[in-house]
Amino acid sequence: MRYERPHLAILKSRMAEPRRRMQIIMGPRQVGKSTMVGQFLDTTDVPFDYFAADGVNRYDTAWIANHWQEARMKMDLRGEEEHILIIDEIQKIIGWSEQVKAEWDADTRARRNLKVILLGSSRILLQKGLDESLEGRFEPIKMGFWEWNEMRDAFGFTMQQYIYFGGFPGLAPDIRDEDRWRDLMEDTIITPILTRDILEIEEIRNPALLRQVFELACMESARELSLTKMQGTMNSGTVPTIKTYLNILDQTMTVKPLQKYAPSPIKEKNSVPKMQVYNSAFRNRYGRYTFEEAVTNPTEWGRQVESAVGAYLANRSQLDGFDLLYWRDEHKRECDYVLKKGQALVAIEVKSSSTEDSSGFEVFKTRYSDHIAAAFIVGPEGLPLEDFFSMDLKRLLKP
Repeated sequence: MRYERPHLAILKSRMAEPRRRMQIIMGPRQVGKSTMVGQFLDTTDVPFDYFAADGVNRYDTAWIANHWQEARMKMDLRGEEEHILIIDEIQKIIGWSEQVKAEWDADTRARRNLKVILLGSSRILLQKGLDESLEGRFEPIKMGFWEWNEMRDAFGFTMQQYIYFGGFPGLAPDIRDEDRWRDLMEDTIITPILTRDILEIEEIRNPALLRQVFELACMESARELSLTKMQGTMNSGTVPTIKTYLNILDQTMTVKPLQKYAPSPIKEKNSVPKMQVYNSAFRNRYGRYTFEEAVTNPTEWGRQVESAVGAYLANRSQLDGFDLLYWRDEHKRECDYVLKKGQALVAIEVKSSSTEDSSGFEVFKTRYSDHIAAAFIVGPEGLPLEDFFSMDLKRLLKP
């Protein structure tokens, strides 16, 4: 089945415009970036060249220039008025942004109609290059993890399957064999992120500790976990190192350490973090419950639902540009998730049964009523999960 994500229509529209900016498609592993570009190429009549930097010597400073020149030569030899150059995994080349800037500017000066699409799976490294060299020359297309309606329409996922297995399309056919699914999660997604993607961009002095931090944060998703307690549990590392590793994992869209909302930014930064995976699959790769055990255990399923709601919010926070926080007061009354953009706040409480306490949610609404743009409960006692996972969160935070 050919499923088209909404990003394809955006790419088609932009590539039909006159050459003004290169398109940079960014997002985590296994979300369909290359597939989407392939779908675009299947429909375009414009000649193109596609190159992938995966496996190329990272220090080959001539690789980008050589392929760029190859596309130019084809344009000239064939008398083409327009040509498209696509480079996949661009961030794997050291100094890629400076090289791209030089080639793009040369084409601009020559008024050459060579349009460019760049793809990258490492958001942190891409962002470094974009901030340093390419300001005003690019337009991003941000692709996040697959959402509920996409997994339902493309693979027939039930809501329970989405909550547990998350949004990895490449692993959707494997969920009926959970041991195989977990092995594939480890081998094709987690290990490449921890041992290749991160090590290519950051100096990690203790890779074993990085993995420990990742696994513990995944297992404790949707729960508060102090860095001191993490250190004691792992019996390794220092608190500053653990904090650094959590920030790196956040930039790779695996785990997000949520800070506690406070009117003072200093208090936010110094709060005990609440661990939150970006995709439920990360949590359940290390979970103690199988799918069948989870759905039949009310306490565990409540945690699964809260973590899945948080994963959706974490994913959208990167795409929609809002801060994701939580709130707890001195009496341990809590609001599960707080969205913040400017001064506007959205309060979200997750309840899987009518017996769960929501007093913290009510206190938060009252205390910060001047800034609340929206507040609602997700679950049987409030907004149905099907409706929540289909929401346009940007509209809630509009001024």
